[in-house]
Amino acid sequence: MTQKILITSALPYVNNVPHLGNLVGCVLSADVFARFSRQMDWETLYICGSDEHGTATETKAKEAGVTPQELCDKYFAIHKEIYDWFDISFDIFGRTSLDNHKAITQELFKKVKANGFIEEDTVTQPYSVKSEMFLADRYIIGTCPHCRFEEATGDQCDNCGKLLTPQELIDPRAKIDGSTPEFRETKHLFLSLDTLQPFLEEWVKRQSAEGNWTENAIRTTNAWFKEGLKKRAISRDLKWGIPIPQEGYESKVFYVWFDAPIGYISITEQLVGEKYKEWWQGKEAKLYQFMGKDNIPFHSIIFPASLMAASDDQNDPDYNLVYHLDVTEYLNYENTKFSKSRNTGVFGDDAVKSGIPSDVYRYVLMFYRPENADTQFTWKGLQERLNNELIANFGNFVNRTLSFTNRFFESKTSALKEEELDEKAQEFLGKFRSETAIFIELLKQVKLRDALMQFMKISSIGNQYFQEAQPWKSRTENPQKAAADITLLVNAVKDLAIMCEPFLPATSKEIFSQLNADEKKFSDLGKLSLQDHTIGEAKVLFTKIEDAEIEELRKKFSGKQQETKEKKEKKMEKKETTPLKPSDVQFVVGEIIDIKQHPNADKLFMEQVNIGTETIQILSGLVGHYTAQELLHKKIFVVKNLKPAKMRGEMSHGMLLAAETEDESVVEVLDAADFEVGAMFSQNPQEEIDFGQFMTLKLDVRDHQVFLNDEPFLIGGKQLSTKVVKDGPIH
Repeated sequence: MTQKILITSALPYVNNVPHLGNLVGCVLSADVFARFSRQMDWETLYICGSDEHGTATETKAKEAGVTPQELCDKYFAIHKEIYDWFDISFDIFGRTSLDNHKAITQELFKKVKANGFIEEDTVTQPYSVKSEMFLADRYIIGTCPHCRFEEATGDQCDNCGKLLTPQELIDPRAKIDGSTPEFRETKHLFLSLDTLQPFLEEWVKRQSAEGNWTENAIRTTNAWFKEGLKKRAISRDLKWGIPIPQEGYESKVFYVWFDAPIGYISITEQLVGEKYKEWWQGKEAKLYQFMGKDNIPFHSIIFPASLMAASDDQNDPDYNLVYHLDVTEYLNYENTKFSKSRNTGVFGDDAVKSGIPSDVYRYVLMFYRPENADTQFTWKGLQERLNNELIANFGNFVNRTLSFTNRFFESKTSALKEEELDEKAQEFLGKFRSETAIFIELLKQVKLRDALMQFMKISSIGNQYFQEAQPWKSRTENPQKAAADITLLVNAVKDLAIMCEPFLPATSKEIFSQLNADEKKFSDLGKLSLQDHTIGEAKVLFTKIEDAEIEELRKKFSGKQQETKEKKEKKMEKKETTPLKPSDVQFVVGEIIDIKQHPNADKLFMEQVNIGTETIQILSGLVGHYTAQELLHKKIFVVKNLKPAKMRGEMSHGMLLAAETEDESVVEVLDAADFEVGAMFSQNPQEEIDFGQFMTLKLDVRDHQVFLNDEPFLIGGKQLSTKVVKDGPIH
């Protein structure tokens, strides 16, 4: 029986234009696997669509003076156009605003409620009297209490990175209308995740191993379990959304995180009608889900919990839960972050207008696919990948093989018998086939970037054989061998055209056109199927891009970043902060005696630090730069008299000192191994300083030496130094 493969990409939220990071983490990665699945002749559905409900849509619609539906219609069309240009092969790109989604969501809710997994409770939320609506934390803005940035939002400060709550902001105001919010109590419905945790844990333990989930998916999910799942609200005080079919909740809608994942089911129904149950309830289908790391808990915990809760037996759910969970880290842009709110980076419509073919973007994005850590998209990187790999390796092999066949063999291949090939030809064919088998296996394991690298390795093998066979010589010295070699090489080009289709679909079509052959699937790999065959005319596949063009592109798309920088600098104009003297700061040596990851922030560690007189908790953004084991028992320098700060529900009572490179790619904690725990290096420190005051000090590294206010930072007569970071700031 053929395999049934159901593939989903995290539904994009249609309130803005998708950027390159959105593309690679979700729709493009899923598209590569979906194309591979079809190539293997597996029964495949690739499902995606627009996530249209929620606070962000309703708020942006108000700001734009349109209805939420009109806003969604506009951005749905924009998203669809961009995905079409990128050759994303959805079987359907549906919508969560359609009636069938409402019906399926409400029906699933009724099952969850009937099974006893819905609770009611009261919460406090910011409320705008002027706009008569409750607001999400991120729609409250005000002054950050730590760095005095005047445009911090109620969930985080974009200037200093501190995590916040709306109540912590100084002079908070509603982003939508500028009014001062009230904090009101309101009733909501909750999904009993705490009750479902035992079922979820047992399932995750089994399924994450069987389905080979990515490591970040497993790590984040287990962190939630370790912290202990808590009931989670599934209702919101909004008008735009799915109405809740329960008395007393007529003015509320389902929280978007609850209804959006159900969109995978309803969009499948939009495509295949009642047969959607074969995919979502038929046990032979395997569900592969692709997303960025910010979506992990919704797909590893909350959506599976909803489906379990809607089932009669939580140990044997009525629905297909995710088989393989595939999660990427973040793709950044030119040493900064893509940001919809700040309009930073290359967005989908920018790519369309750039003049660079979509296949080049697809290759570059998959090359830099952030599988284990955050990666960077840079224009220089695109140039190197295009010129040095797509052109110098792959494009060169295809073009030299086909143009040579055009010129010296009247565009024709010959008949071959493998057993009559000479030793070197058989060795080449065997190696080509064995490396192709590795390529297929990597794709089966959803190791997409590794598969792309393997593809380029196989192309290099073809180039190498062309060079070693020297058909330009053998065509006169040994015409029969030359004809056999060219036939082998043309078939190698055919195989590369098949293998590149999941990654470079337009290029694959073009190569088959130049081969004058019908497009073939993976079942034809390794077969010498183009014998006694007349190929078409060879053409160049890719166009080289020069330094001047790259610089022009960088400037063209840096306008948004520059505009953001100037705007931020203007907003940062504030009351003068009296600069600190070094003696105002209480530096103390501490030892990290315990460490764990923050349960609600994937980039933060929570460190218990012994500073001699007491043990304090410090939160640091070192996840991704250090492992917990590397930091455990490390001696560090602590700023002890820094005002305590609350980050995502956890308090930080100080700050450790760490240097970073200018591009923020490398971070090094300053090493205090030579000093005793509890040693203090302060003459007359202030009782308490805030982060804004601390930032008036200039702490930096120059040629591995640490400086404080342009003077050598001396402790015990010895200047502090770094081993890894040569130059950069210290925070």
